[in-house]
Amino acid sequence: MIKFSYLRGKHRDYQPSRSCLGKLVRTSLQHDFSIVQLSISIVGLADSQQLNLSYRNKDKPTNVISLEYPENREQFNMLTGELFLCDEIIINEAQEQDKEILDHYYHMIIHGLLHLQGYDHILDTDAEVMESLEIKILDQFGIRNPYLER
Repeated sequence: MIKFSYLRGKHRDYQPSRSCLGKLVRTSLQHDFSIVQLSISIVGLADSQQLNLSYRNKDKPTNVISLEYPENREQFNMLTGELFLCDEIIINEAQEQDKEILDHYYHMIIHGLLHLQGYDHILDTDAEVMESLEIKILDQFGIRNPYLER
């Protein structure tokens, strides 16, 4: 069973639709979880900065924040967590990297969903695993490798 809430202010055409989010969640799952329950929110700069400070001790906004609950994953085979996507950061990064905004949203959502499943990129070897999964999942949506230079 997959359930998720999707919270955002005003709908913007460059943001993913609810149905696209459902496909992203299903495609990004790397394990057969008994239950998937997520909250996905699009926030502004101030909220992103406050969340990043509160949960990561970093006093600046960021593109995506993943709050995972690993005890549910490990003990009950449940994927539960929250994703906070910062609209302004994602737009700016997409423009700086010459990418479609929606494509960059997809990438950040997939990146956050992998974090919720326990993947990380602190060590180079872990980063290679995580990036290869991101590339593979994005390819299923017709989105090119985000790590290639344009």
